[in-house]
Amino acid sequence: MSKNKYATKFWAFILAILIIASMVAGCTQKTETINPEESQNPVSEEIKEPEETTIPTKMEGDEFDNGAIGQHGGVSSSSEYSSQVGIDILKAGGNAVDAAVATAFAIGVTEPNLSGVGGCGMMNIYLKDTNEYVMLEYMETVPMNVTAGWFNKDTDSSTAKNAAVPSQVNGLLTALEKYGTMTREEVMAPAIKLAREGFEMDERLAEAVANSYDVFSEPENEYLLELYTNDGIPYSNGDLFKNEDLANTLQAIADGGIDEFYRGELAKTIVEGLQAGGSLITMEDMDSYETAIREPLRTIYHGYEVIVPPPPSNGGDWLLEILNILENYDLKAMGHNTPEYLFTLNEASRLGLADSYAFIGDPAYYNLPMKEMTSKEYAAERVKQMPTDKALEDSPAGDLPVEKLDPTGAESQHTSHIAVIDEYGNIVSTTNTLGLGWGCKFAVPGTGFFYNSHISNLEHDPAKADSPDYVMPGKRVRSTITPSLVLKDGEPIMAIGSPGSLAIPPAIAIVINNVLLFDMNIQEAINAPRAMAIDRFGPTMTIEAGRFDETTVKALEDYGYEMKVVKDYDSAVGGIAAIYLDKEAGFFYAGADPRRNYKALAY
Repeated sequence: MSKNKYATKFWAFILAILIIASMVAGCTQKTETINPEESQNPVSEEIKEPEETTIPTKMEGDEFDNGAIGQHGGVSSSSEYSSQVGIDILKAGGNAVDAAVATAFAIGVTEPNLSGVGGCGMMNIYLKDTNEYVMLEYMETVPMNVTAGWFNKDTDSSTAKNAAVPSQVNGLLTALEKYGTMTREEVMAPAIKLAREGFEMDERLAEAVANSYDVFSEPENEYLLELYTNDGIPYSNGDLFKNEDLANTLQAIADGGIDEFYRGELAKTIVEGLQAGGSLITMEDMDSYETAIREPLRTIYHGYEVIVPPPPSNGGDWLLEILNILENYDLKAMGHNTPEYLFTLNEASRLGLADSYAFIGDPAYYNLPMKEMTSKEYAAERVKQMPTDKALEDSPAGDLPVEKLDPTGAESQHTSHIAVIDEYGNIVSTTNTLGLGWGCKFAVPGTGFFYNSHISNLEHDPAKADSPDYVMPGKRVRSTITPSLVLKDGEPIMAIGSPGSLAIPPAIAIVINNVLLFDMNIQEAINAPRAMAIDRFGPTMTIEAGRFDETTVKALEDYGYEMKVVKDYDSAVGGIAAIYLDKEAGFFYAGADPRRNYKALAY
């Protein structure tokens, strides 16, 4: 008994030693975790550290390193230069609108053949604090002295006569004044620096310069030859390119704002130069221009809300009609990029395309059937016209009413893609354009920028005066640009858009499907091969054929499509810039299209 008694005391002593040791160890661990020399706020570090370690470094399928992943801010645009400008603005405390405006001005420097202060655009904005969606429309207007028969598409497209009243400056600075937080000088300084100090010309711009060398070499284009050649030799990929004249123009805008561009000395230089080239634009046309704030169009697609621009965009209604038609089909069961899926997608797109050109114009001049055209009921009627085994030779427009109005000039006045997200939760999707490459191929000497080509977008034939796109003085021009937002449970999860004329709405629809239906990340969705029937006049398929198997291509031919083969990654099928927000994970993916050398940056 005494032996058991001593044994019990012995094991009790050992247990006590173990308990004390574990307590000391526990105290030591707590001391290491809450070390005042390592952290002023141990609680916030404990919360933040897991977030930092769970962010992926790269998206799966991002084979060209175009995308980015971040938690605070992100920009996807047409070049690393312009995206870096946007990122720098965000890091300096600017919001998504500040960054989008700065990026757009920078793109006018680095992609002068496709965008710039001589052009136009639209901006789709989500403001987190007020849970507000704002659609800014800044399309150009027809000069008041232009009438039907004055413009000849065959002879005037590459002249100053093709320029409508430039509107990008008004739109971007209106966005900044109403919804930004920084000054003009702050957001425009990076673009001014890029123009003045120069940047390395990329392959796409160098190729565009080389392809336009004959135009630049014409006697009347001596200024263009001076701008884009080095003593008559076109700039090449990798060359340092400076544009002092554009830097001075941007500086004048930064100093004087909307008033300087539309009413000041710069406006006088613009008008005198355009008129010398044959344009009818006057100081009154410039002075009367205003940006319009419009009510966006919306639809629900597989439980997600899609928000797009209304007329005069004829891309927003087209995109919604595509989605509304496609919702009647089991696309997931068909499978991604199978012949059946591609046939269904493209025939839906062709019906939407027909309607977008039949029924869309300036809403100040026409009572347009927007509610009907973007409804589920109308889509169900269009489904009845969808073919089952052969592509339609001629996709018919639907039967919708268009009522011509009799607007006054005052009524008319009130009527390259970038995606940005900031740390405050604001999101911007904006598309800006000159129209055709190099716009109307006209620049006023000493200003450094090109003008848009949007007079040629209008219908000029008096025999077609009933067209909603018929040319009228003061009318806002039509365009397929479609800066879009996708919402889940009432909040945006995606900002998306594209350049590319008729490729814009179908390219956006394709990427939306790739993400929402086929579970791809945003970069995979962008990089995936595309095949689009985007010819208004027949079943021609623009296809990245080298990325589809022969069986698929043969099946599409059997459906009746004529193949128009393009490169494996070709801008003919769009150039998406997009941001996808993963709310559960607490970070976002910024995707950028390798077809246009787009680059996303994030932090």
